[in-house]
Amino acid sequence: MACASPSNSRAPWEQRHFSWRLPRCATPDAPDRLLHSRMIPMKTHDMHQGDDQRPTPPERRLRVAEVRAVRHLTPHMKRITIGSDALEAFPVSRPAQWVKLFVPTPDSERPNGRAYTIRAFHERKAEMDIDFVLHGDGPCSLWAEQADVGDVIQIAGPRGSFRLDPDLRHLLIGGDETALPAIGAIIEALPAGLTVEAFIEIPDPTDAQILRSRADVRITWLPRHGMPAGVGTALQDAVTATRLPETASAVWFAAEAGAARSVRRHFQLDCGLEPRRIQASGYWKKGETDFRDRGGDS
Repeated sequence: MACASPSNSRAPWEQRHFSWRLPRCATPDAPDRLLHSRMIPMKTHDMHQGDDQRPTPPERRLRVAEVRAVRHLTPHMKRITIGSDALEAFPVSRPAQWVKLFVPTPDSERPNGRAYTIRAFHERKAEMDIDFVLHGDGPCSLWAEQADVGDVIQIAGPRGSFRLDPDLRHLLIGGDETALPAIGAIIEALPAGLTVEAFIEIPDPTDAQILRSRADVRITWLPRHGMPAGVGTALQDAVTATRLPETASAVWFAAEAGAARSVRRHFQLDCGLEPRRIQASGYWKKGETDFRDRGGDS
């Protein structure tokens, strides 16, 4: 696909990036299980004859879980492992599925809910890892900063996922730190034989993570070096400047809503990529507190 549109004007801070190629190896969390494990049906409560109410869909049912472990991955990312007997039959079957977490807040009687990607699901332990970006301006981020073992949280889901087309050979990935948990889950789940180019914007070079994959993956990290998120265009410039082969190619992108729209428009209108090959979602929107992407794919 001979389509690229490199930016003509980048700020100096946007030029300082680094990249490396990932080793091809199996992951500790067996990502092939995430791709190919069967969907486990959820049990629904028996309904009395004549009751016109319908059972709650599994993805909307609230489950109570507790914090089992907490650790910092990087200066701006914290991993919280939550578990519960209620997660024993949790229907996780593909990477980048997400759940809605409801955390208690001191100034509200009702818990606040936000969507978060399942970074990893440990079926035998009935536990899942959720990675939180510590930016301090949201109820879940504030909760994550103070979370400790034994704290209680409510979960609804899962929903969404990354779907791998059987004929896919080339995958272009882009996202900022809010998409890093999903990107990590996707990359670690990809099979051998795929060529992957990934661009990930992070607050600082120390926020880069080690991601393993069986695919041939090259990651370019784009640190902002103290600049606020959503100010520069280094991420979307790098993604849209990438040339994709004309066949068996796809794009996955998640970041600020405006950047996601630009990326989707570029590959669909300028490059002629089929819409089904483009998964571009706004995970947040500049100036909005509780943004929900109506045009996303999750």
